[in-house]
Amino acid sequence: MVSQFPMTQYHGSKRRLVSWILAHTPDCESVLDAFSGSGVVAYAYKRQGKRVIANDLLTSSYYFAKATVENNKVTLESEDIERLFLPNPHRQPYIETHYSSVLYPAEECRFLDNLYTNIGELDDSYKRSIALAAAVRTCVYKMPGGKFRPNLLSYRAPDHPYYKPKFQQPIQDVYRSFLLGYNAAVFDNAKANLALNANILDIIADIDVDVVYFDPPYGGSHYDYLRDYFFVELYTRLYGKIHDFIGEAKRFREQRRSEFRLASDLCSSLETLFERAQHIPFWVLSYNNRSIPSQDELLQLLQLYRRNVRMISREYTYKSGNNNKLREHLFLCS
Repeated sequence: MVSQFPMTQYHGSKRRLVSWILAHTPDCESVLDAFSGSGVVAYAYKRQGKRVIANDLLTSSYYFAKATVENNKVTLESEDIERLFLPNPHRQPYIETHYSSVLYPAEECRFLDNLYTNIGELDDSYKRSIALAAAVRTCVYKMPGGKFRPNLLSYRAPDHPYYKPKFQQPIQDVYRSFLLGYNAAVFDNAKANLALNANILDIIADIDVDVVYFDPPYGGSHYDYLRDYFFVELYTRLYGKIHDFIGEAKRFREQRRSEFRLASDLCSSLETLFERAQHIPFWVLSYNNRSIPSQDELLQLLQLYRRNVRMISREYTYKSGNNNKLREHLFLCS
């Protein structure tokens, strides 16, 4: 179902659970993926021929959906691809100035600056989305652990105990691989699909679909996506606009806020979400057995808004962390 979709590296990606999720989604014409992340679930629904709306608060994630879910026909021509690698005399040294020897070596920062300028000169928004989606994946791929943290450049040295050969791949080669992958993933399912970049609490009351798939941040998981992926947010949304940075990783003060970031906010945020989604006939919600609120608390909360709630679960292991007795849940609500 998602074999054509480029490999994901995002924490929380549901790539290995897609078939299970789709198998328990009722027959329908339209689906909202409310927290689309890597875009892999929304893409799979599109493969099923559904009209898909994919939303994510992260601009970097929005481009995954813009390139592969909303986009039905536009691909980069070979001339476009080669132009992305050409030196651009209008390149600004924004990434090089702030992130050389911080997150990336200087030569990789220069490549990212040059690439950003070249992407901006593409003549179509879908072409730019493909190019930016590939750039985001390249930036994440080059980060040990996949999240943007300080003092990780040392992990890329061949004598480091956690060294992986992929860290030495030329960034141009990594980018080209992802670029070709996203380009090849484009297909037309003859539906008016849509990618959105919004706070889901602000828009869900106005979205008309048959099914909504919820994959909110798992409370207690310590993942803070605005923080963990701050660099690709800077690259896709705020390039050249931020000059006041914090700490060794050079984060910035994010002006947007996710109501699903703090465990203390989760219950009230989920309650608001469910209240505003009552008009959508069927809900599919992913969660796991270590999250806050607990499965029993979440079940009680769902039952305030849905007459029929059923939970199914399966063992699941992530690539990192403690997977002992970890189970993934699906709540099916109508």
